Amino acid sequence: MKQEKRLRPLLLSALLILLAFCGALSGQAQAREDLRVATSYKLMTLDPHYANLNENTSLLSHIYERLVYQDEQLHLQPGLATSWEALSDRQWRFKLRENVSFQDGSPFTADDVIYTIERIRDVLKPPSGGFQSYVSGIKSVSAPDPMTVIVETMGSAPTLPLAFSSIFIMPKPPVGFRTTEELNAGMHR
Repeated sequence: MKQEKRLRPLLLSALLILLAFCGALSGQAQAREDLRVATSYKLMTLDPHYANLNENTSLLSHIYERLVYQDEQLHLQPGLATSWEALSDRQWRFKLRENVSFQDGSPFTADDVIYTIERIRDVLKPPSGGFQSYVSGIKSVSAPDPMTVIVETMGSAPTLPLAFSSIFIMPKPPVGFRTTEELNAGMHR
């Protein structure tokens, strides 16, 4: 019963988004109009890395995806990463899901994962940056190919895949890093 009550707001949000999407598809030939969605949640920001709050995470999970998910028993499940393995105490390899695109149609690649980690770790500073604890132990991140990410940590990091279950992946823009202000204003790519 408790789980059902917790799921109701999420299901309502998903239903509202689905209805809005279906309405947008049926009116593609008509003039563009603003989409307004009502929710009982107080959304602090559209920046998926600004604040680690349940309200933000619940709503932004309809926009962004994670590398790894947790199921009902808290077991790690593939998300944008199809597999992961520890190469050593300080190095992990993540294989990425192929044929994934962002909302704008651009392909998802290892560069987007690198961008996301670097944005959280190096660009966002308090009071934003509520996700820095998940990436603060990362020394470097590289891509030997477009669908593989190698993460090197400063020390042993046996829970790195679990940390990645809390981080939304953003598309890498052509230059620089997106600011919270740009994301809140609806600017992308």
